[in-house]
Amino acid sequence: MLLRITEIEALTSTIRRIRLESADSAPLTSFQPGAHVEIGLPLGDVVAFRKYSLISDGEDGSHYEIAVKRAEHGRGGSVFIHDELNVGDELDVSAPVNEFSVASQGAHHVLIAGGIGITPMLGIASRLKQSGGSYELHYSGRTADEMAFHDRVRHDHGDQAQLYVTRGEGATRLDIAALLDRHQADADTHLYVCGPAQLIDAVRLAAEARGVNRRRIHFESFGPSWDATDGTVRIAMSESAIELEVAPGTTLLDAMEAAGAWIPSDCKRGECGACIASYSGGRPIHRDNCLTEEQRQHSMCPCVSWAASDEVLTLQL
Repeated sequence: MLLRITEIEALTSTIRRIRLESADSAPLTSFQPGAHVEIGLPLGDVVAFRKYSLISDGEDGSHYEIAVKRAEHGRGGSVFIHDELNVGDELDVSAPVNEFSVASQGAHHVLIAGGIGITPMLGIASRLKQSGGSYELHYSGRTADEMAFHDRVRHDHGDQAQLYVTRGEGATRLDIAALLDRHQADADTHLYVCGPAQLIDAVRLAAEARGVNRRRIHFESFGPSWDATDGTVRIAMSESAIELEVAPGTTLLDAMEAAGAWIPSDCKRGECGACIASYSGGRPIHRDNCLTEEQRQHSMCPCVSWAASDEVLTLQL
């Protein structure tokens, strides 16, 4: 559907809030908190679709709202949104999709957000508060000035929210081990995490180490990300005899498919494990959210992970 940008607000120096309304004033599809939309963005010669969590009230059909952090080393979508979009522009936006909903069987809900990962948590926490649900919200960022919705979270959720600022005077850090220790035996407690891959990984692996049932852990990532230190990767696929170089800005999976390899895949966010590939040489940089530490000794997810640039990454594909 075609939606028009009716408002743009700078929440921080790197995060913008975008309000979208129907171009013909028709009511929008309602959604449950935690949902996201896919937005088509003209990047180069193609229209690329990017996923963004909805922060607006799912019951208010007048508009959708997203918050987008500028990622200089991303795939170009956030930079386009920050540099090119203006009020009045129209965008192709999908209907809301929810893969991060509140577990109906949960008696208590632990929400963990890092940085821009606060976006889906706003609606989830608000809905839990409105319904009288039992919850706690942990929100971590580098500085208060860089944390979008810092004051809103503190105001709306009071004692239910803990905020952590990891840099500067009085810095505090979320103790994931202590948090998991406190809730690991509570079979009716569900944990939700959204934010950088390192945070999701830390929570997921800490829960696994404590024997927490995987059905109690819910997470949402936003697909592949790049680090400023990433270099060009050389890949050798031993079974298909394909060799290629991949520069940051495209995923290993996309590059291999473009070179003629067929690799099963699904979510392309490092969550489902459909594209898992075994490697026999090189040093992967794991950025998935599904493999165990043991599996990472011999396998990787090329949809989101990268590799050291000083060795050839040999995949058994």
